[in-house]
Order: sequence, then structure tokens, then C-alpha cells
Amino acid sequence: MSTYGQKCLKTPVVIRVSGFTLLEAIVALVILTTAGFALFSWINASFDALNRIETNNARAAAEINALEYLKTVNPYDRPEGEEVLGDVAMRWRARAVTDIKPNITDAQTPGVFVVALYDVEVTLESQPKLPRYTFKVRQMGYNRTVADDDVFGERIGAPAKK
Repeated sequence: MSTYGQKCLKTPVVIRVSGFTLLEAIVALVILTTAGFALFSWINASFDALNRIETNNARAAAEINALEYLKTVNPYDRPEGEEVLGDVAMRWRARAVTDIKPNITDAQTPGVFVVALYDVEVTLESQPKLPRYTFKVRQMGYNRTVADDDVFGERIGAPAKK
């Protein structure tokens, strides 16, 4: 054999292959999966925060409605009751925290009412968007005790005793 043939056989042949190897593809998939899990967790946290915001907004609206309704309730006359405000069920129970006393006018004379301060415990519930919860508010209760003349000269009588 010639020296040329021996030289050719001893020279290594380098073959260039383009593209990814299996190891590179696996590493790329692991990185992509990790990023996907992080993105999924972030989206899930965003939905949880959105649900909490919706619940808090529903609770705030229900409390505003309940407080506005309670302005029309005299806890002396109606110490407990139930009412439906839209899709929210409201229950309340009032308990006197002071003794019932006659009111005093600006002239320091006894007035025509007896008054007391009440703790009113309010429970609101509207399934499924508003789970049951309770809050307290203080409110004055009153009762007219003395008969008097109104501006037209007609007699206003005291309400019936309880």
C-alpha cells in the first residue's frame, strides 16, 4: 500500500451533526415545565385574590344595606327580627347595655321619651357568594311615654305598655 493510503486511513473523520441532542431536549423541557408551574401558581394566586376581593365587596355592600335598614329599626320596640335585603338574609338581636332612663331636654327637664343604648348583633348570609358572618353595632332605642299635643292641637297618646 502506498503511504498515501495509510495516511488517509489514520486521519480521523469529523462528522458535523446539527440540531439538539436528547440531553439538551430534556433540559429544555425541564426549564419549560418549571416556568409553566410558576406561571400556573401565579395565575391561581391571582384568581384567589380576585375571589377574596369579590367576597369583601359583597360583604361591604351587604353591611351598608343592613346598617341603612337598621336606622329604621327601634331596638326598644323590635329587639330581634329577620329581614331579606335583596339576596341577603339579615337577622338581628338587640341587648340593652344601659338601663332604660328618661331623656333630658336641653333645659335639663325630663323629656317625653325613655331611652337606652343597645348592642345590636347582626348576622348576614347569602349563599354562595357571602358566607354567614356577624358584626355588632350600637344603637339607641326609645319609647314615647308621655301624652302630648302635636302642632295641630290633636292629642298624641303614649304607646301601649309592653
